[in-house]
Amino acid sequence: MADYGDRANDFVKAVQLLREHGVAVGFPMQTADGKIIFAVGKHTLTAAQILELLERGELNAEGVQKLVESQSTTLKHRQAASS
Repeated sequence: MADYGDRANDFVKAVQLLREHGVAVGFPMQTADGKIIFAVGKHTLTAAQILELLERGELNAEGVQKLVESQSTTLKHRQAASS
């Protein structure tokens, strides 16, 4: 996936769409390893995840929830496999 900086216009569109759907989007923050993250509703998403939702046409509260649940399930499976 293209870098956040390369897709700034897409990202602005994505944030506007989320807000139109009533989803609160916070100001950008940066992690220690340089990832751009945002508070989106009750969750924290990376810029790449938000752009992924835009590409899939799932840029709404349900899409965010589905993505978070999917990643949580994947993480639990990885942890179980490594124990």
